[in-house]
Amino acid sequence: MLEAPSADPKPVELSAEELALRCQEGCLESFEHLVHQFEQRIVNFLNKMLGCRQDAEDLAQETFIKAYKNIHRFDPQYKFTTWLFTIAKRTAMNHYRSARATVELTPEKEVDERDPSLALEEKDQAQSLWHKARRLLKPSQFEALWLRYGEGFSIGETAKVMRTNELRVRVLLHRARTKMAKQLDPQASRPSGKTENPSRKP
Repeated sequence: MLEAPSADPKPVELSAEELALRCQEGCLESFEHLVHQFEQRIVNFLNKMLGCRQDAEDLAQETFIKAYKNIHRFDPQYKFTTWLFTIAKRTAMNHYRSARATVELTPEKEVDERDPSLALEEKDQAQSLWHKARRLLKPSQFEALWLRYGEGFSIGETAKVMRTNELRVRVLLHRARTKMAKQLDPQASRPSGKTENPSRKP
């Protein structure tokens, strides 16, 4: 007597690194999974850097095209997320150089169109805070701040994306926090006998 066919097993969830390895072997479907998994995060990251949703979406597409063409260079001993965000960062910097005049345009309404989970997190006061940070901080300071707190990257991962060392990242974060604190609280810029603790770590 034949046994009834068993139900299809639940598909195994592959890590981004495993999907990238499959892509290196020629699996286009694996790369499509990576795009689906990271597209919104890359768009949000680029939108924060550029302040223009349309440019962010265009550059996100360019980022994934570059990633696909260079997937053979990905080293699986490192996180795929860090590798991908590094490509996105380089793409954005190229855009800065070629269209610098448009970088500072920051439509306030664009933020609400982002991923719902991020929109909730940065709603109201936090939302305007990121806009203010982009206007006030140097690009490298803002980038470090967003990668660390917006994306939740570790200091080490932030350093890899920015192609620098951890000490430099800590310095950038310290200066960014200090500058933002002075802008948010004018009294903070007045002498008070207190000094900012430079050893504070995020």
